[in-house]
Amino acid sequence: MTKELRYDDALPHFAALVQKAMGSEALARNCFLRDASGRLTFVALEQIDAATLTALEQDARALAPYVEPNGGAISSPDDLFDPSLADPNTGLPEWIDNEVFRGFVRLVERRIVGQDWLQPPRDPIEGVPPITVFASHKGGVGRSTALAVASAALSDQGFNILVIDLDLEAPGLGEMLLDNPPRFGTLDFFVEDGLADLDDDFIEQMVAASPLSKNGLVHVAPAVGSLGNKYPENILGKIARAYLEKTAADGSTITFLDRTRELVRRLSQQTRYDAIFVDARAGLNEATAAAVLGLGADVLLFGVDTPQTFAGYRYFLSHLQRFRPSASGETDWRYRLRMVHAKASADAKKQADFRTETFEVFSDTLYDIEDGIEEEAFNFDYDDPPAPHYAWPILNDINYAEFDPLSYRDQFASHMFDRTFGSFIAALRDNLRLKR
Repeated sequence: MTKELRYDDALPHFAALVQKAMGSEALARNCFLRDASGRLTFVALEQIDAATLTALEQDARALAPYVEPNGGAISSPDDLFDPSLADPNTGLPEWIDNEVFRGFVRLVERRIVGQDWLQPPRDPIEGVPPITVFASHKGGVGRSTALAVASAALSDQGFNILVIDLDLEAPGLGEMLLDNPPRFGTLDFFVEDGLADLDDDFIEQMVAASPLSKNGLVHVAPAVGSLGNKYPENILGKIARAYLEKTAADGSTITFLDRTRELVRRLSQQTRYDAIFVDARAGLNEATAAAVLGLGADVLLFGVDTPQTFAGYRYFLSHLQRFRPSASGETDWRYRLRMVHAKASADAKKQADFRTETFEVFSDTLYDIEDGIEEEAFNFDYDDPPAPHYAWPILNDINYAEFDPLSYRDQFASHMFDRTFGSFIAALRDNLRLKR
């Protein structure tokens, strides 16, 4: 190698070596395994002649420490004692665009944390009302405020809304929406469920009615319940255990994403709800994967007009592009994404500038923009309102800089929030197809 090798270079260089030794089709027939430390193995599902194998092993040594330098860079599933790797469909398609290699490879990831990010977006949970996830790359963008205002506004219109706080490491919805929290929070669910099955009585003690309920209900499952508030010294210990995986009776692994789906399913059975709003953890945390990939939900991606917003969503959407539907008629989860321009200026030009940035991010990642693409391709014009990049604006409003609706109920008066949140709430209601 002519330069020092780093993580971002290792897989492209290894793919280039395999392509040179075995041809491009070998990359489709076989796969790469990247272990928890980042070391790579080419998993051969076919017989490789001795001369080719020896040469490839020799060339691969130059990729150390990203391959095992003393042999084993090319292995079979039997060599690795992992029969699951023998499945010809194992691994996810990974697009590589590097100066030494450009094309798809099949990649199997092994991670100690972050495994849920490797699962493709799930379908909606059967028998559960429509779910909207409020997500953001950074905190402080007004995501939780928008969720609270929308919940109260739709309640005023006669709808029953269930609010679930999955921001376990920065809980706040309970304090924002409840004066008397329930005994348990979602944090308690993940800790206690990791030790024993939970009965319906436990689930019932996770939800309380908000005093902001009007013609309809606003029920809240906070991250921290009254028991956690009584013993705050235990919160960090609970967080440390909340994301652990479980082992099912048949020996299979139940991930945090799987457990989150079960939590939402059980909470939704307590009352007839018209919609469920989920407050996701900001950033690219493990809990974020469970909310944005695991619930089959519409996902609102909040952001302010800063370079950090567009860089963060480029990371996120670049990861998701590996899950783009490939079969005709396959459910296209990409329609469930929507940008939200938080703390937006009322200036149409500035809103258009934000849209320009989001259009470029989506075009570079999730939109189908190749030449000769079919009519039904996932592609949109810059000024296409149904497009995921076409952000719903929430105007910047100093009246909501310090949001305390339980103390200052005027923050929920229509004459206060209509100008700031009115168009957002209307768009959200239309998206949920809520009718009275």
